Amino acid sequence: MNYRQFEQTPDGLWRLGGEGIGFELDKPAAGLFTLTPFDGLTVTSLEAVPGEYPESMALAGLRRPHHSDDGAEVSFDSESRIPFGIPTVITHRYKLDAASLAVQTGFELPHAFELRSLTAGGLRFRGAIAEYAIVKSPSAEGIVKEPAMKPFDASGAELYKDAAPPLAILIRLADGRVVRFETGKDVWRWANAARIGDGVSTFIVRSEGGDLICTWSLYVFAPADAETPPPPGRNWNITWSLQWGEPAAADGAYADVLDLRAECADCACAQATENFLKKWVRTRLASAKEGDVFAVMIGGGRFCRRAGHLDRGRKKDLPHWDLPALREFARWANRQLRKSGASLVLITEKEY
Repeated sequence: MNYRQFEQTPDGLWRLGGEGIGFELDKPAAGLFTLTPFDGLTVTSLEAVPGEYPESMALAGLRRPHHSDDGAEVSFDSESRIPFGIPTVITHRYKLDAASLAVQTGFELPHAFELRSLTAGGLRFRGAIAEYAIVKSPSAEGIVKEPAMKPFDASGAELYKDAAPPLAILIRLADGRVVRFETGKDVWRWANAARIGDGVSTFIVRSEGGDLICTWSLYVFAPADAETPPPPGRNWNITWSLQWGEPAAADGAYADVLDLRAECADCACAQATENFLKKWVRTRLASAKEGDVFAVMIGGGRFCRRAGHLDRGRKKDLPHWDLPALREFARWANRQLRKSGASLVLITEKEY
């Protein structure tokens, strides 16, 4: 990566300085972003709407950029306050490297806030979209199989609508480049309306004017009778990411390959699996040298419902998937290995 830091412009925007990925914060509104991962594609975040006041009416609060020492990763914390009605706060934490953007969005909704509706925004993809695929949230545990791409209908079609979020959306441009949206491992937080009760969630993917648009309605109050009061406000967090390039594979044999499928039966969200993966990396740090590429072979993202994997033993059923957890592990591993000029990639059997 050639860029090193965020820079504030005279018009108040925060831009990623230097060459490379285009990323602007507080555009088109406070807390939102416009991302150009590569020429020919623009991704714009859509505003959240907690209750009746949209994020575009928020006042920009705390803005805090962070940069890694080697410039390979940057992150940014933003806070925006909606002062109208019952004041609410929307926070975003962005983590960006050369091939991905990871996001945590949070809502601080006071107890006095009546939870009648909460829209978490969404994304607009603009470019020469040729094909797409939507990975649905499965009902059963197991490895998530991704469907084949199909032609993109740009005529204004509804491509997906469900109470559960899509685990992933794959978009291929006319020139063959691919970008992925992935829901975070916290699938249960996205689909929490059923647990709260008296409300529904709706996730929609559609085409509009040649763009692909995703909208995320986390909660709409829908009581069984008119006497039921809306639930009180609560803090709510969701995570998600965009991926637009995998790290380069080794030009020959890998320095070492870990077949995670053979070593760990649990999903990668389990603490035991995370500990095993990090120990495996640490034992290779001493011998890692310039140009080494280590690989972890995965079968694919695993969908799981065991709440114990998330340190929530009192719960019985919390749907999650571990591909985002594996990507976070890979980011951590590469921070360690970069000091020696080495790197780590996640691979599947067909890539080995």
